[in-house]
Amino acid sequence: MNQPTQRRRSAFNRQPRQRQTRRPSNRRPFFGLWLLCGLLYAVAGLILTSLANPWIWLVAAGGTVVQGTTLAGPEALKRFRWLTANLLVLGSIVGGTALAVALSIALNHLGTDNLDELTLGRAFLEIVLYSLLAVLLAVLCSLTTAALGDRLLRRNKGSRTSLILLVTCLLGLGLGGAIGLLITRLPVA
Repeated sequence: MNQPTQRRRSAFNRQPRQRQTRRPSNRRPFFGLWLLCGLLYAVAGLILTSLANPWIWLVAAGGTVVQGTTLAGPEALKRFRWLTANLLVLGSIVGGTALAVALSIALNHLGTDNLDELTLGRAFLEIVLYSLLAVLLAVLCSLTTAALGDRLLRRNKGSRTSLILLVTCLLGLGLGGAIGLLITRLPVA
């Protein structure tokens, strides 16, 4: 019986095989995401200054606090069981909805400048457009909050991450509100 012949590799191509495993780095920079999160909440605060009622600010701030404390990003939710993870997602949805409602009320208050020339079709179109804009901004705020929370969880503990996230979001809301108040107080030339 003949023995099977083996092809020999040349010494030039002989290299030990190594598996290249790419693990995500725990030290990814997050400054850009942190800045984007603060900027989005600043835009939300700027919009909220159009309606100067304090209850709108309480709804928006309450929604922001709920959303920031739930840390409902994908990495954060992996740490919890099914029921707890779903309750955290529900809390994040409630917080995002509260922010969207506050933004929608403020934006629709902005849209009612001239009531004499307003038709029913145009009013309906403006309401839909402003509400969609409010929902879009609230969704962007929610997504950046979740992504930033996940990035911060890689570096910090859960309570410290929530605190950093809450300070960022509330500082963004406050800064946007302060800029909005400055703009409305400036004399028109």
